Order: sequence, then structure tokens, then C-alpha cells
Amino acid sequence: PDGVYDPRLVNDRLLLGLKGTMSEYELSLLRQRGLAARDSKAQRGELKFALPPGYCWGEAGQMEMDPDERVCEAIRMVLRKFGELGSARQVLLWTVDNGLQLPVMRQGKLGAKIEWQAPAYHTVLDILRHPVYAGAYVFGRTSQRTTIMAGRARKSHGHHKPRSEWSVLIRGHHPCYISWEEFENHQKMLTENAHMQKRADRKSA
Repeated sequence: PDGVYDPRLVNDRLLLGLKGTMSEYELSLLRQRGLAARDSKAQRGELKFALPPGYCWGEAGQMEMDPDERVCEAIRMVLRKFGELGSARQVLLWTVDNGLQLPVMRQGKLGAKIEWQAPAYHTVLDILRHPVYAGAYVFGRTSQRTTIMAGRARKSHGHHKPRSEWSVLIRGHHPCYISWEEFENHQKMLTENAHMQKRADRKSA
């Protein structure tokens, strides 16, 4: 009898409204606690997430270099060539001219796995721009935005945030392919090579 309510009765309508409100509050509270636990784990550098090619999670929960030496050497090659040529586009052309392939991470039904494919510009940029290759643990580099379209809320993901707004940045967290100083030099070179940006002065030429 406690679970049967008559919407025509004022007391029953009141109880239904209170129960619905409490249920919504409990769901919101559970979500907040889950997010707080996730962020706390990320602050310690222990939160696991999908890693780019060249890294994997070890048995002890530590970030380690991929045991596949072919994958590691491909990452080193891209980083090394960018230091030599000073241009992501030139690195792409060099890999294409030499008939090389680059590793990419693909999500499948059985989890993430490495696939080898022809070089693409975004693949080269992803390697050059990811701070994980400089030994840094990062979390919260992108954000979610909500816009109103045709009277409905539309959410979009993957909007990059400036470094000062990243949720977590822990340097020296794991073995690296390049030093942090080299990584920052690479980011500066990429910015200066961006011809379509007004703030860029120097060019790769």
C-alpha cells in the first residue's frame, strides 16, 4: 500500500513530488562524488585512460613505453625528423617519400589496438603536440561546450584548452621520448609555422 498513490489526492501528489526531488538529488550527488574521485585520482597521476601510440599501462598501473620496438622507433623518428626539418609538413612529406607507415590507436570491441597506416598530417601533429611523449602526465586538455541549435541543447567535445587551464600536468611522470625543453621548443616552432595565425612571426622557410 505504501507504493500506491492517487494523483487526485493532494497528499499523494506532494509525496510523489518529494520522492522525485530526492531521487534527482541523489543522482546528482552520486555523479558529483564520482567526478571528485576521478579528479582526485588524476591529481595523483593514477587515473588510467587511453594512451597514444608508444605507451601502455604496465601491470603495476604505471605508464610504460610500448614493448613493440617498431612502434617506439616510429615515434622517435617523427620527433627526431621534426627537430631536423623544423616543419610538420616536411616531416609528412619525408615519410611519404620514403614509403613509411605510422602507428595509430584504434578503439575496437576488444579494446584499443595499434594499427599501421599511411602517414597523415593530423597523425604527425598528434605526435608532436602530445605532452605525454615528454614524460608529462596530463588530464583535462579538452573541454565540452553546449550550444543552442533550433531550440535544443547541442554538446560538442574535444575543444582544446590553453595549457594554463589543463586540469592536471605532472612533469617527469614516466619515461620520455624527448625532454620537456625539447617539447616546448617544438610547440614554439609549430606556432611560428602557422601562416594563418596573426600572432605568428617567423616561418619554417
